[in-house]
Amino acid sequence: MEKYKVIADSGSTKTDWVIIDQKGEVVEKIKTIGFNPYFQTSEQIFNELLKCFNGIKINFEQITNVFYYGAGCSSEEKNMVVKIALQPHFLKAQININHDLIAAARSTLANSDGIACILGTGANSCIWEDGKEVENIASHGYIFGDEGSGSYLGIQLIKLYLSGGLGKELTKSFEEEFKLTKDQILNNTYREKSPNVFLASFATFYHSRPHYPELRKIVYDGFNNFFKVRVVPYENYQKYSLGFVGSIAFFYKDVLTEVAEHHGMKIHKITRCPIDQLTIYHSRDKVTA
Repeated sequence: MEKYKVIADSGSTKTDWVIIDQKGEVVEKIKTIGFNPYFQTSEQIFNELLKCFNGIKINFEQITNVFYYGAGCSSEEKNMVVKIALQPHFLKAQININHDLIAAARSTLANSDGIACILGTGANSCIWEDGKEVENIASHGYIFGDEGSGSYLGIQLIKLYLSGGLGKELTKSFEEEFKLTKDQILNNTYREKSPNVFLASFATFYHSRPHYPELRKIVYDGFNNFFKVRVVPYENYQKYSLGFVGSIAFFYKDVLTEVAEHHGMKIHKITRCPIDQLTIYHSRDKVTA
């Protein structure tokens, strides 16, 4: 009987799922919304997956391993929120829950030593040595941290818009692109679920307007803050190469490279989504019963 493995990479915005067979061949690929145990309960995650897994043709009882890498999976308590949601879907599988930082490290650094970084909806980093996370500067979410992330960039842009600091031309562009009133922005930020995802959705505004120096400066300053808080404090940080994952790192790689060089560092690899490298990583091992 054929056996399968599932690999999942989940940020706060989206989750990539891949199912591979015993030969390491991909048999299914799906995308779902992102999951974060800080913002969603086990029941909410379970119910969302119930809808998304409905169309998959393989027998889930033939899945023997699930390797899930997720935003917010930073403690046993939070990992259990996800595991409780996954277990009823994969009754015969061994479920492995890892922080998304491990996905970042495995997909960009593999077996090399370095500093693995995330710049997507949120932001984080860790030192990766001998194939293990050895040190991490704790991230405290979009209110108290996430420097340089999509949510950070969204907050800076919205603050300028709400205070009238964007200028006429950019204000007009902002209103035409997002079509939101100030009351709607405040309501989505303070009263709706997943405000970090909502705030990060504004980060696209910068990428489509690279010729505005005031916008580029916000991105540069955000990345510089990321380095000051999440890279420079590591002892002998300049001896390490850097690996980045996330859409913000990917789309603003020119600014990110400039900031890295300012801090005397080089970027080894930037990837938007780690799922392809994670699939290769887990296809090397035979599927176990």
